[in-house]
Amino acid sequence: MRTIFLIPPEFISIFSVVIAQYTLGKKVAFPLGLVLGITAYEIAVIVLICEFVLMAFVHQLFEHSLAHFRWTHYLTERFERMQVHLKQGKWTSRLIRIGWLGPLFITALPFSGGVWTGMALSRVMTLSTRQTLWAVGVGAIFGCCIFLLAALGILTIVDLPQA
Repeated sequence: MRTIFLIPPEFISIFSVVIAQYTLGKKVAFPLGLVLGITAYEIAVIVLICEFVLMAFVHQLFEHSLAHFRWTHYLTERFERMQVHLKQGKWTSRLIRIGWLGPLFITALPFSGGVWTGMALSRVMTLSTRQTLWAVGVGAIFGCCIFLLAALGILTIVDLPQA
Protein backbone atom coordinates (compact mmCIF):
# COMPACT_ATOMS: atom_id res chain seq x y z
CA MET A 1 0.00 0.00 0.00
CA ARG A 2 1.37 3.42 -1.00
CA THR A 3 1.19 6.43 1.25
CA ILE A 4 0.58 9.72 -0.44
CA PHE A 5 2.26 12.82 0.93
CA LEU A 6 -0.35 15.54 1.28
CA ILE A 7 0.27 19.12 2.24
CA PRO A 8 -2.06 20.17 5.07
CA PRO A 9 -4.63 22.75 3.95
CA GLU A 10 -3.70 24.99 6.89
CA PHE A 11 -0.14 25.23 5.57
CA ILE A 12 -1.40 26.15 2.11
CA SER A 13 -3.64 28.84 3.61
CA ILE A 14 -0.83 30.32 5.69
CA PHE A 15 1.59 30.17 2.77
CA SER A 16 -0.97 31.94 0.56
CA VAL A 17 -1.35 34.74 3.12
CA VAL A 18 2.45 35.13 3.38
CA ILE A 19 2.77 35.35 -0.42
CA ALA A 20 -0.09 37.86 -0.58
CA GLN A 21 1.51 39.94 2.19
CA TYR A 22 4.90 40.08 0.47
CA THR A 23 3.51 40.79 -2.99
CA LEU A 24 0.45 42.99 -2.46
CA GLY A 25 0.44 43.88 1.24
CA LYS A 26 -2.07 43.85 4.07
CA LYS A 27 -4.89 45.07 1.85
CA VAL A 28 -4.90 41.65 0.14
CA ALA A 29 -3.51 39.40 2.90
CA PHE A 30 -6.37 40.09 5.32
CA PRO A 31 -9.28 39.42 2.93
CA LEU A 32 -7.54 36.37 1.45
CA GLY A 33 -6.88 34.92 4.89
CA LEU A 34 -10.49 35.46 5.93
CA VAL A 35 -11.76 33.75 2.79
CA LEU A 36 -9.37 30.83 3.40
CA GLY A 37 -10.78 30.37 6.91
CA ILE A 38 -7.99 31.87 9.00
CA THR A 39 -9.07 34.02 11.93
CA ALA A 40 -8.38 37.74 11.82
CA TYR A 41 -6.05 37.47 14.82
CA GLU A 42 -4.01 34.70 13.18
CA ILE A 43 -3.74 36.79 10.02
CA ALA A 44 -2.53 39.73 12.11
CA VAL A 45 0.22 37.59 13.65
CA ILE A 46 1.28 36.27 10.23
CA VAL A 47 1.32 39.80 8.79
CA LEU A 48 3.35 41.19 11.71
CA ILE A 49 5.92 38.41 11.42
CA CYS A 50 6.20 39.12 7.69
CA GLU A 51 6.56 42.86 8.32
CA PHE A 52 9.35 42.43 10.87
CA VAL A 53 11.21 39.94 8.66
CA LEU A 54 10.92 42.38 5.76
CA MET A 55 12.05 45.25 7.97
CA ALA A 56 15.20 43.34 8.99
CA PHE A 57 15.88 42.39 5.36
CA VAL A 58 15.46 45.95 4.05
CA HIS A 59 17.62 47.34 6.85
CA GLN A 60 20.42 44.89 6.04
CA LEU A 61 20.02 45.61 2.34
CA PHE A 62 20.38 49.35 2.88
CA GLU A 63 23.28 48.99 5.31
CA HIS A 64 25.36 46.61 3.23
CA SER A 65 24.55 47.78 -0.27
CA LEU A 66 25.51 51.36 0.45
CA ALA A 67 28.90 50.31 1.78
CA HIS A 68 29.96 47.95 -1.01
CA PHE A 69 28.96 49.52 -4.29
CA ARG A 70 30.79 52.50 -5.70
CA TRP A 71 27.71 54.05 -7.30
CA THR A 72 25.98 54.16 -3.93
CA HIS A 73 28.55 56.68 -2.69
CA TYR A 74 27.33 59.00 -5.44
CA LEU A 75 23.72 58.37 -4.35
CA THR A 76 24.59 59.02 -0.72
CA GLU A 77 26.19 62.34 -1.60
CA ARG A 78 23.20 63.20 -3.75
CA PHE A 79 20.79 62.35 -0.90
CA GLU A 80 22.77 64.61 1.42
CA ARG A 81 22.61 67.48 -1.09
CA MET A 82 18.90 66.78 -1.58
CA GLN A 83 18.28 66.90 2.15
CA VAL A 84 19.95 70.31 2.41
CA HIS A 85 17.71 71.46 -0.44
CA LEU A 86 14.61 69.94 1.18
CA LYS A 87 15.29 71.70 4.48
CA GLN A 88 14.92 75.00 2.64
CA GLY A 89 11.45 74.11 1.31
CA LYS A 90 8.31 75.09 3.23
CA TRP A 91 6.44 71.74 3.24
CA THR A 92 9.45 69.44 3.32
CA SER A 93 11.12 71.32 6.15
CA ARG A 94 8.03 70.54 8.28
CA LEU A 95 8.27 66.87 7.29
CA ILE A 96 11.93 66.71 8.29
CA ARG A 97 11.18 68.44 11.61
CA ILE A 98 8.68 65.78 12.65
CA GLY A 99 11.53 63.26 12.49
CA TRP A 100 10.64 59.66 13.17
CA LEU A 101 6.88 60.34 13.02
CA GLY A 102 7.10 60.62 9.22
CA PRO A 103 8.22 57.01 8.66
CA LEU A 104 5.81 55.85 11.38
CA PHE A 105 2.81 57.42 9.62
CA ILE A 106 3.94 56.30 6.14
CA THR A 107 4.27 52.74 7.41
CA ALA A 108 1.04 52.70 9.43
CA LEU A 109 -1.50 54.43 7.21
CA PRO A 110 -3.33 52.12 4.81
CA PHE A 111 -2.51 52.57 1.12
CA SER A 112 0.26 55.13 1.82
CA GLY A 113 3.32 52.93 1.73
CA GLY A 114 4.62 50.27 4.02
CA VAL A 115 7.90 48.97 5.34
CA TRP A 116 9.83 49.69 2.14
CA THR A 117 8.58 53.28 2.00
CA GLY A 118 9.11 53.89 5.71
CA MET A 119 12.67 52.55 5.58
CA ALA A 120 13.46 54.61 2.46
CA LEU A 121 12.01 57.78 4.01
CA SER A 122 14.06 57.15 7.16
CA ARG A 123 17.17 56.80 5.03
CA VAL A 124 16.49 60.06 3.17
CA MET A 125 15.78 61.82 6.47
CA THR A 126 19.06 60.37 7.83
CA LEU A 127 17.46 59.00 10.97
CA SER A 128 19.57 56.80 13.18
CA THR A 129 19.19 53.03 12.93
CA ARG A 130 17.46 52.92 16.29
CA GLN A 131 14.96 55.64 15.32
CA THR A 132 14.33 53.95 11.97
CA LEU A 133 13.66 50.51 13.44
CA TRP A 134 11.41 51.87 16.18
CA ALA A 135 9.42 54.14 13.85
CA VAL A 136 8.90 51.53 11.16
CA GLY A 137 8.24 48.76 13.71
CA VAL A 138 5.62 50.76 15.60
CA GLY A 139 4.15 51.86 12.26
CA ALA A 140 3.87 48.23 11.16
CA ILE A 141 2.09 47.36 14.41
CA PHE A 142 -0.34 50.28 14.07
CA GLY A 143 -0.99 49.46 10.41
CA CYS A 144 -1.70 45.85 11.27
CA CYS A 145 -4.06 46.95 14.06
CA ILE A 146 -5.95 49.18 11.60
CA PHE A 147 -6.45 46.26 9.22
CA LEU A 148 -7.32 43.90 12.08
CA LEU A 149 -10.04 46.26 13.34
CA ALA A 150 -11.36 46.65 9.79
CA ALA A 151 -11.42 42.87 9.32
CA LEU A 152 -13.21 42.36 12.62
CA GLY A 153 -15.74 45.01 11.61
CA ILE A 154 -16.33 43.32 8.27
CA LEU A 155 -16.79 39.96 10.00
CA THR A 156 -19.66 41.39 12.03
CA ILE A 157 -21.42 42.33 8.78
CA VAL A 158 -20.51 39.39 6.53
CA ASP A 159 -20.87 35.74 7.48
CA LEU A 160 -18.02 33.78 5.91
CA PRO A 161 -18.42 30.00 5.67
CA GLN A 162 -16.03 28.17 7.98
CA ALA A 163 -13.96 25.35 6.51
